[in-house]
Amino acid sequence: MLNPLLTGFGSKLGDRWGSLLTSPALAFWMGGIIAWVWGHGGLAGPESGWQSLGRAWSRNMGSSLPAAAQALLVVLAVLLVAASTRLGEALTLTVLRLLEGYWPRWMSPVRAHLLALRGRAVDRRAERWRELARRRAHLTPAEYAEFAALNTSRACVPPAPRDRMPTKLGDVLKAAESRPHHRYGMDATVCWPHLWLSLPERAQADVAAARARLDDAARLWLWSLLFAMWATFTWWVLPVAWLGMAIGYRLAVAEAMQYGRLIQASFDLYRKDLYERLGWELPADPSQAYDTGKRLTAYLERGPLLDEASRRPV
Repeated sequence: MLNPLLTGFGSKLGDRWGSLLTSPALAFWMGGIIAWVWGHGGLAGPESGWQSLGRAWSRNMGSSLPAAAQALLVVLAVLLVAASTRLGEALTLTVLRLLEGYWPRWMSPVRAHLLALRGRAVDRRAERWRELARRRAHLTPAEYAEFAALNTSRACVPPAPRDRMPTKLGDVLKAAESRPHHRYGMDATVCWPHLWLSLPERAQADVAAARARLDDAARLWLWSLLFAMWATFTWWVLPVAWLGMAIGYRLAVAEAMQYGRLIQASFDLYRKDLYERLGWELPADPSQAYDTGKRLTAYLERGPLLDEASRRPV
């Protein structure tokens, strides 16, 4: 009976170690060590930074601490990486919201300026899309490729200008949030937790995997930003940090597009299950879907509306 328990514990421990060894937090700390070594004599040679690091360790730790204390320091270093990993996970949502464009009030002028710049670019692309759409049957191959790219771009922008965000990532996620409202009258922020519980396991797994990849990209951006602090030791840290931030952001946008498609597909395919589980009748007439979705959103957000005279649900 003990063997299966130990096997399961060993498996979980191995998975935890595997995730720790591939975490951006470990790369952050290892990169800091390499930056220190580079700044204190370089990576090779008799006076390299590794020699300086070894002498500093021997002088301060190696000769004065017993073996058990040195082992404890190694354990503390592992715990530091693990704690850093958990901290990065805890900050993921905050980082995502900052990358989307949910900034403090004192950054309102910057937000307004970026919204204006992005708005003009979106309007130019929309005008070009309409021009190509009017003669879609007669487009050249190059124009058709441009039309397809513009069509994809339109799907990544909220339909209503008031919903636009100052960053591309913000637009992609806001478009995914706002599209169920424009199609079905359903507020995605309010309805999604209930719809999530109505999804089959396969759909939940696909959405969860897409969200996990989006979170991983946000954490890559965060640790790349923090990596810039090692520039106090050597200059090359800054371009490496910038490159990591650029890759992390581009990955976040790509994963957000996939995540948004899955969110929209969930509303398209499974909203009827949400209606059924809540005891609501799915409107047979598509023209009534919008008004019914608005009432459902109000019901989930505030509960049933009560008649003031009878205090009964209406």
